[in-house]
Amino acid sequence: MPIVIGIFFLLPLFFGALAEYLCCRLPRRRFWRFLPPVIAVVFLIVAVWVRIQNWESKDVSPLTQLIIFPGVPAVALLLGVYLGWRFWKYLWSPRIIDDLK
Repeated sequence: MPIVIGIFFLLPLFFGALAEYLCCRLPRRRFWRFLPPVIAVVFLIVAVWVRIQNWESKDVSPLTQLIIFPGVPAVALLLGVYLGWRFWKYLWSPRIIDDLK
C-alpha cells in the first residue's frame, strides 16, 4: 500500500513541485512559469481521454477507473505545481521591512 501511494501521489507531487520551482527560478522570461501547470492540465486531459477510449472492463465502473488513475496523480501533480510556486514565491519574493516603528 505505501508503494502505491508513493507511485500515484508522492511522485507526481514531487515532480510537479520540482518542475514549477525550476521553471520559476531559472528562466528570465515569465511565460516559462506557466509551462508546468499547462503540462499538468494536458496530462490530465490525455489521461482521461485514453481512459475513456480503453473502457473494456465490465467489472469495474468507469467512474472508479477515472478517479483512480488519472484523477489521483493529476490532483497530486497540480498540488505539486502549486506548492512549487508557493515555495519559490516564499524564497525569492522581496521582504518589506518597516523601520518606522
